[in-house]
Amino acid sequence: MLHPTHEQHFMKKVKSAKHGKRPSRQVLQSLYAQMMMEYAVYHFNKERLQQLIDEALDEKDPVLFQELTTHYNALIGEYSQGKIISEQGYELELDFKSK
Repeated sequence: MLHPTHEQHFMKKVKSAKHGKRPSRQVLQSLYAQMMMEYAVYHFNKERLQQLIDEALDEKDPVLFQELTTHYNALIGEYSQGKIISEQGYELELDFKSK
């Protein structure tokens, strides 16, 4: 699945309602896949909206600019506090803060 050091880092982020019990490889792979999907969807939508906002500015279209900016701000707001994904009693907190 992951390089051993990446897997250890990933495991530190996985929280369990079943304290002390290590999740199965299937659970880890599911959490990892969900994590990758969440990050991919977020970054795709963010970049797409940024591009469309730039185009609206270039075209001097204030109505479209306002509409796209509203969607962009909603997206940023939705992910600003992060997101928690879960699988069979295990949770993983995702951070979407820009660096």
